[in-house]
Amino acid sequence: MKRLSNWVSAEEALRAVNSGDRLILPLCCGLPRTLVEELIVQRDRLHKVEIVSGLQIEYPFLQEGLEENFSFRTWQCAPRIRHLLKKGTVKYIPMRQGDAPLVFSRNGIWPIDVALVHLSPPDQNGYLSFGVSIGHSLPTALQAKRVIAEVNDQMPRVLGDAFIHISQIDSLVKTSRPLLEYPSAEKMGEAEKKIGKYVADLIPDGATLQIGIGSIPDAVVQSLEGKKDLRFFAMGIDAMVDCVERGLVDKTTSPGQQRKMIVTEILGSKRLFDFVHENPLVEGRPIMTTINSRVVGQIEKFLSLLGAIELDLTGQVNAETVGRKQISAIGGSFDFLQGALFSPQGKSIIALPSTTPDGKSSRIVSQLLPGSAVTHPRHSIRFVVTEYGVADLGGKSLRERAEALTALAHPNFREGLEKFIQENF
Repeated sequence: MKRLSNWVSAEEALRAVNSGDRLILPLCCGLPRTLVEELIVQRDRLHKVEIVSGLQIEYPFLQEGLEENFSFRTWQCAPRIRHLLKKGTVKYIPMRQGDAPLVFSRNGIWPIDVALVHLSPPDQNGYLSFGVSIGHSLPTALQAKRVIAEVNDQMPRVLGDAFIHISQIDSLVKTSRPLLEYPSAEKMGEAEKKIGKYVADLIPDGATLQIGIGSIPDAVVQSLEGKKDLRFFAMGIDAMVDCVERGLVDKTTSPGQQRKMIVTEILGSKRLFDFVHENPLVEGRPIMTTINSRVVGQIEKFLSLLGAIELDLTGQVNAETVGRKQISAIGGSFDFLQGALFSPQGKSIIALPSTTPDGKSSRIVSQLLPGSAVTHPRHSIRFVVTEYGVADLGGKSLRERAEALTALAHPNFREGLEKFIQENF
């Protein structure tokens, strides 16, 4: 749709938002803070505005006192907002992240009235890059009734299918401010270092890695020395820069060649933002062509590294709940796991420490608690890694699976698991 774009103030741009509207925001480092700040300034005239998005670094629209003004519909239940689930201010949808463009499309279940986006300045042909948050932001902006853009000269210009034309935007607000950064806050202990080495041993040269953020992914990257021609997929992270500088990624490019780093979201530091800016190694893509098992399954040597809260002795994975309490989300994990199973020479890996942080509970359990989510079914689980080794569940019977997983448990809990096996398998 061709629109008459206008460069206006944030105040004027946000006047187009009305009570009862549904707004969508980019993720994490892509939060358009100037627009969101002005939205909150105008709160007294806004009631029952529903904001839609996934994981954020900041949730300013969920501050105490704004309950009548804003609510949040999300597919990622972050720790900072769990307590708002019961209040109804946060509405968690247990869905695949890749379904967002469909669910929030013009003809979807929850159509979007206004898309707030965060873009790089336009090039000479009038195209603006979605920069660090492309995933759902690009396709839903194209479906929204109205598009309001924060155009920030500090937003990196990420190449690929990551652009919108100025004629497709209703209002543009010029800013110049640093992006939110997403530093890894998790400490790496001895267990994570051991897990990192075990996982690295499973990674062949030429692999395409989907590894996310956190202490275990960091430990894996530190253990990759000697690997060749690695590639990254879906999430742009600081570790990509480390791998390039260490010579683990082939930096040669040629016309028509698939780029070495395909990203839909970029979570990290300014160092990462500078790296991805106009970098020919990096290709931005919307979520439909990244968090998609059919696409992933066509990538040779695709390796998906996923975490878990707990795993039962049959191989069922819970990555979302503690009992009935929702503490995390599905995200793109199901698509990556399934895609890795279809990938020629691909591998799906579930990696987790053997115990909870306090050491009081095993994360390899005899049975999942009633009410626990089964994020990944047992028939889809192949490799499982803890600090005690690697279990390959491929082709194993129920009892063989249980025995292999018990060997990965902390020694303090193995006797109870072995007893359960004797009585039930």
